[in-house]
Amino acid sequence: MANLELRLTADDGVAQAMLDMLKGMDDVDSAEDITEPAFAADDEDSSSAGLSDNEGPGSYLIQVETLNDESLARVLDAAQALAERLGAVLEIESDSQD
Repeated sequence: MANLELRLTADDGVAQAMLDMLKGMDDVDSAEDITEPAFAADDEDSSSAGLSDNEGPGSYLIQVETLNDESLARVLDAAQALAERLGAVLEIESDSQD
């Protein structure tokens, strides 16, 4: 089994599309968004108080378990192609084989 952690910078819809694509691949045992919840600091005492709610893209950490190294390469190729097609940024956080 091989593991892969991907950092995706995109909006919610693109992140969901990436997860759906990964979960639908035969080479993938599991794919999960393991992003830590963001701290919401928009209170009266915050430096962001009163600022616009317009947010940029989010950052998602996606953990993928694949069957083997060959599967890992196919999954990474597919993820990179989807990210490029949808205008997202995809980075490899880590990859390993158990």
